[in-house]
Amino acid sequence: MKKIILTLILSVCGFVLATAQGKPSFGLKAGLNFTELNGDGSDSIDASTGFHAGIVLHVPLPKKIGIQAEAMYSVEKIDDVADLGYLNVPVLLTYKIIPGLRLQIGPQFKIRTNADVEESQAGFEDDLSDFNFDGAVGLEYKFPVIGVFAQARYNYGFTDIQDNADVQSNNFQLSVGYRF
Repeated sequence: MKKIILTLILSVCGFVLATAQGKPSFGLKAGLNFTELNGDGSDSIDASTGFHAGIVLHVPLPKKIGIQAEAMYSVEKIDDVADLGYLNVPVLLTYKIIPGLRLQIGPQFKIRTNADVEESQAGFEDDLSDFNFDGAVGLEYKFPVIGVFAQARYNYGFTDIQDNADVQSNNFQLSVGYRF
């Protein structure tokens, strides 16, 4: 499954680069995650603050549209339970609202890389899903000339983080970065 998703992502990136109308830009980004868990008909569970860091590729297309693909390592912390590490790969459609300000929307693929589970929660890791799927929506502001950008994004979990439980991970991210 991971190979199929990776092949699909690389194919989309190749197609986008081949049809690009402007100069693609590469960059680096890092920021904070604020995670909550929802599901099982219960109230949401707030989790601790985590972090993310990775690379960004933005490809402009005609008429204020673009595609942005990212590859990030992300840590989602769950209080007194675990720190979950993921490789996040969002593939976002961008729309330039005004110069510098872009709306971002699209899918995010999450591949679990590790789980640091508290001793009191033995067995929690056994049921964790290796792959999750989110929907992402956010805003980005790129400061003129200098290449620095800031992002705010909400990731809504469509799949369960555990195989035997109805629990999804929703994530609010604040990021800063630089495009070369």
